[in-house]
Amino acid sequence: MDYNKRRIRKRNKLICSFFLFNSIGINEVIIIKTYYLEKMDKPMPIIGKIKLEKDNCKIYLNLEKEKNIQKVINKLIKNEASNVVLSKELSENKNLINALNANGINIFDGRWLIKYISIQILDYIIQQEKFKKEETEIAITTNEITDLVIETIKILAKQYRRITVVTNYIEKLRKIEKDIYDKEGILITISNNPKKSLTRAKIILNFDFNKIILNKYNINETATILNLEGNMKIENKRFNGININDYEIEVGREEIIWRENMQKFRTKDLLEAVLYMKDTYNNIRSKIGKNKVIIKELYGINGKIERFS
Repeated sequence: MDYNKRRIRKRNKLICSFFLFNSIGINEVIIIKTYYLEKMDKPMPIIGKIKLEKDNCKIYLNLEKEKNIQKVINKLIKNEASNVVLSKELSENKNLINALNANGINIFDGRWLIKYISIQILDYIIQQEKFKKEETEIAITTNEITDLVIETIKILAKQYRRITVVTNYIEKLRKIEKDIYDKEGILITISNNPKKSLTRAKIILNFDFNKIILNKYNINETATILNLEGNMKIENKRFNGININDYEIEVGREEIIWRENMQKFRTKDLLEAVLYMKDTYNNIRSKIGKNKVIIKELYGINGKIERFS
């Protein structure tokens, strides 16, 4: 089955992806929709307590009640929603988030975007914490050796002279290690020693280690940890570094993400919804750069890092 994919994005209109299938002379169009969900203040309308206006989903229901959350889910499913962006208020509603996940509705929450701006975030940490880049040891923790991970390692190896990659799949990275040394003359360390691998790292870029795996390692007690998957807690009571689980950005080209009541949404979520696509690492990084993304704040356990702090 052959198909062509074309993404269309227009301000104040549904964000859709069109997949055109050609099978036995029949064209089938599947539309993937994104809705922006926000909780509305009273007065509550007599009818239409969940209103869809273009790509806005305005909710007048009390979402503390499980039956009302289900009504929202049913409305989204009926209207073939594939993705949602949640307002700041709704992003705190764990029951709504669980219901969306259980029904296969993707939430744009900045987790896809952070993987492509992680290098920029590291630069931000270096600047705000007044570290010396040439003296800062970076550790990368990952067990999923993807193209994105490999490209990130290559870029960081040129910027930092002390790089350790911590993984269970050491042999998969041997070729990358050799390529970096042959082309750049830079040595990176590949390790999986729970007692030593993370004890000297000033910054840890955690791609995909979960709580169970990461907490098996001895971690530098003053390290700054950037968790790309979020929701990380370090169990060692002596750890007093900054454990970053969330972030916010500013976008220089605000017209790209502009919409009614945009102040109710997180900028990172709005930009992710606009940029999300399957493409090469370099192409996505280029598109992010054109939108003049600036790191605004990093939120973590034991503190946050913000400009001019």
